[in-house]
Amino acid sequence: MNAAEHVRRLLHDGALDLPPIGAGATRERWRRLAATARCDVATARLAEAHVDAVQILHEGGRRVDADCLLGVWASESRAHTVRAEPGRDGTLRLHGSKAFCSGAGIVDAALVTATHDDTRLLLLVGNDALDAGRIDTTSWHAHALRDTCTATVDLDGITVAADAVVGGPNWYLDRPGFWHGAIGPAACWAGAAYGLIDHVLAQPAGDAHARANDGALVAARWAMASILDAAGDEADRDPSDGAGAHERALTARYLIDETCRDVQDRFGRALGPRAFVADAALAERFEALTIYRRQCHAERDLEALGALPRAQPRTTG
Repeated sequence: MNAAEHVRRLLHDGALDLPPIGAGATRERWRRLAATARCDVATARLAEAHVDAVQILHEGGRRVDADCLLGVWASESRAHTVRAEPGRDGTLRLHGSKAFCSGAGIVDAALVTATHDDTRLLLLVGNDALDAGRIDTTSWHAHALRDTCTATVDLDGITVAADAVVGGPNWYLDRPGFWHGAIGPAACWAGAAYGLIDHVLAQPAGDAHARANDGALVAARWAMASILDAAGDEADRDPSDGAGAHERALTARYLIDETCRDVQDRFGRALGPRAFVADAALAERFEALTIYRRQCHAERDLEALGALPRAQPRTTG
């Protein structure tokens, strides 16, 4: 079963009906995303985008069909951006393209960011507006995450109705939910790393050096789970706190990214080259985690975190 089939099965079985952020069970939401990535990273990538889209639409007061698989296409670059121009009949005509569109040709609809004058819009675009000729997967050369069908999508000339706009101008980035949702990918990074840790800990007991690596990996797993739980509890205590959500997301993403880096380093040191060449699924998981982690913007996020107004030290409990 490939990732597209797997995520459809999860959707059909109700396994993607996760607790909404800020309603008292956010830690469970992120635990379940991590568990999905622990099973399969590509499936988790599609699942995370879907549940994020459902949360966004819920916050925007929009109804979501239970059998509709969703994506979020919000990557921005100079080469790939989308502009929306109003037509005389109240529709919006799109110009441009989007890169890193996960689930292209798989999802039933996607939330797409676009610019209009000096504002940013979020649009719900149905997959029926996209024929196969608009989807270009040729730039994805990595074997890992290929099942996600992450593509560059040509949106030039597509027309959407006025009610495709979700939440109004600048709403997508300005709401606290943007930063709450940013922890979802970090939960998947953690889950992908759990799978690597599971493999190492399942090996026969080794020498003192191997046991030391095992101990470090056990600690890393606990640390990532604790970060996600603490972040979930904080979000539940004050879901409308946008400044707190911003700081928390940047902090949690940095800490989990760094911990995953340590896990990957120890994985290779513990097992040597065989794990990368003799087990295709394991090698793919390692590569998938490396790629997926780069949704963390590294030093750019640290700069943003350092520039935030200084808050009181965070407490838990």
